Amino acid sequence: MTDNDDKLSRDGRRLALVSVASALGFLAIEFAGATFGWPNQLMGLLELGIAAVFLWVMIQAYKLWRARQGDRNG
Repeated sequence: MTDNDDKLSRDGRRLALVSVASALGFLAIEFAGATFGWPNQLMGLLELGIAAVFLWVMIQAYKLWRARQGDRNG
């Protein structure tokens, strides 16, 4: 039981770090795009990549939540 709790805790921390890194990456991309005058097509492509990471985080967070619910219900 403890091994499973440790794994879920590690997964939760990893998701938090990926989420924060993605948000900082998004801010950095916006700043760089405005500073260097990158075209809208490139900005859209980069933002789409960041959105894909956020979607991955949401899916993994849902799976993590379901795993924790399953532990509680037996």
